[in-house]
Formats: sequence, C-alpha cells, structure tokens
Amino acid sequence: MRNDIRAQGAAIQLRAVSKHYNRGRPNESRAVSEVTLELAGGGLVIIKGPSGSGKTTLLSIMGCMSRPDSGRVFVNGDDVTALPEPLLAGLRRSTFGFIFQHLNLVEEMTLLDNVILPLVPTGLSGEWLRRRGKGLLERLGLGGCQQRLARESSGGERQRVAIARALVNDPDFIFADEATAHLDASLTGWFMDE
Repeated sequence: MRNDIRAQGAAIQLRAVSKHYNRGRPNESRAVSEVTLELAGGGLVIIKGPSGSGKTTLLSIMGCMSRPDSGRVFVNGDDVTALPEPLLAGLRRSTFGFIFQHLNLVEEMTLLDNVILPLVPTGLSGEWLRRRGKGLLERLGLGGCQQRLARESSGGERQRVAIARALVNDPDFIFADEATAHLDASLTGWFMDE
C-alpha cells in the first residue's frame, strides 16, 4: 500500500513508513511502502483496497501494535517509533481502541470480562470496570448475556463484544478492521456514530 493522505491538525502521523514480512527470504512481501499519512481525531477515514494490500498492517502501525521497518510514527506530535514496549502498551491503552478482523476474544472468559480486559492493568476499581463494561454491553443489546463465555456466543454477539472492548477506554482513535461485517444496519449506524 502506497499513499499520501493529509488532514488538518494531525494527531497521528506516519512519515515514509514501510513494512515487510519475511524480509530477506524468498517469500518476502512488502505490505506497506513509504506511506505518509496524517490523521486528526473526530472524523472517519476508510482505507480501501483488495485483500492482501496492506490495510491491516497499516492499521497496526498507526495504532502502535506493530513497528515499521523504516519511517517514523508520531502520536500527538511525539515520535513513538522507538518507544520501549511498556510505554507503547500504555499509549495503546489510553489512546486507541482496536476491533480486530478476527476479534481476538478470550474464549474461556465471559463477555463482560473480555470487554474490561484492556483496562485491568490500569488499576481502576473492579466495580468501575464492571459498570463501564455492563453499560457498553447493554447499549449493544447484550445486557442479558454478560456472564456467557465467549466461546458460547454467536458471531454477531462476539463482534459486538469486540466493539464494546474497543470503546471501554473511551479512546481518541478506534481502529476497526472489517468491524461491522456481522452487524445489522441499526447497530452499524450506532457504531459509526460513536
């Protein structure tokens, strides 16, 4: 994926970012090639492209889940490209919400526990975490399913749990990788408005 995108008052900036997989091997692939991009909060940006074009890799770099092979990543003006992992984890927890293409729920945990899991290391009270998680699940139509295990839930329910988990920290940015594929029109509309 190669592109230049600019937005006023950027909070996330990528400068000439590239990412390769299997570098130096016969099956090396270049997922992202010299992308320069600036994004401000409060808007909606859609990244389109065919399967395998680097969209998920680009999202993971923007959300500090993956490091680029070259180029720089800035969040709120700070260069975070080489931050140590513990500091990156704190940045991710406070700034980003992620809805992964494969959802990444913990199968043996309840739906509620999956929602609040990203905030457990913050030291917030368990009562506050449960209240926050329950409120989000109720808004997504899962109020009566909070104690159900993730492995016992339907695809649509699992997707709504993943959305609640992405919203639990009230993030500045939400990265959604095909996040509404299993949702009905009304829930998709609610999520896009959030």
